[in-house]
Amino acid sequence: MFKDSVVVVTGAASGIGKQTAIEFARQSARVVVADIDERLGTAVVDDLKSDGLDALFVKADLTSEADCENLVTTAVDTFGRLDVLVNNAGIEISTPLHEMSELEWDKLVDTNLKSMFLCSKHALRNMIGPAKGVIVNVCSVSGLVAWPGIAAYNATKGGVMMLTKSLAVDYARYNIRANCVCPSIIDTPMTDTSNGHDTSIKEEKAKLNPIGRLGTPEDVANAILFLASDKSSFITGAALTVDGGYTAI
Repeated sequence: MFKDSVVVVTGAASGIGKQTAIEFARQSARVVVADIDERLGTAVVDDLKSDGLDALFVKADLTSEADCENLVTTAVDTFGRLDVLVNNAGIEISTPLHEMSELEWDKLVDTNLKSMFLCSKHALRNMIGPAKGVIVNVCSVSGLVAWPGIAAYNATKGGVMMLTKSLAVDYARYNIRANCVCPSIIDTPMTDTSNGHDTSIKEEKAKLNPIGRLGTPEDVANAILFLASDKSSFITGAALTVDGGYTAI
């Protein structure tokens, strides 16, 4: 499906990003794994290469424009073009808004929203000429409904939602599509950390999804691949929920 396509996945050293990179590589894409964690990111690429798959690691602080520009430039210089950008990198800080520091707010906004602006900006510059490309942003159900206790996180994901719609509207004339996926609680290392590695908390959170379980990275990765594929060629500006029915309640 993605034979010889060039795909950049940010935040790809673990969790959803890692699984997304793996699934694209299994579909014969040439994958650029981008992350600030060099050890884990390199390990992902080494595993893919050991399976005979085509992958490259680029260390990037995605809050830095210079790093985002270098990421896209490296992908294009190495593989000749850029077909798909998956903006996945993100963090969660659960400090109540009235106690949140300006530093925490800025870190959330820079990581969750600014990084998507910067990566998209430089990706678009390489997609407009060929008039071909897809951007898939990893948003959240928090971009659709307010998850209690994480107002700042919700705000960043609402921004991702509107950035996605704006990209879709502004760049459709260049045959560039932009969509986002909105997961609920997914069983990832970030979820483990936010739960304090308490399995009982994880079990309680699973009950919030009507389907009765946490989502898996594979669940989200499969949705991302669909939105990046020609099978969704008439879909742009959409938000695909991958939430086990959470937003249907």
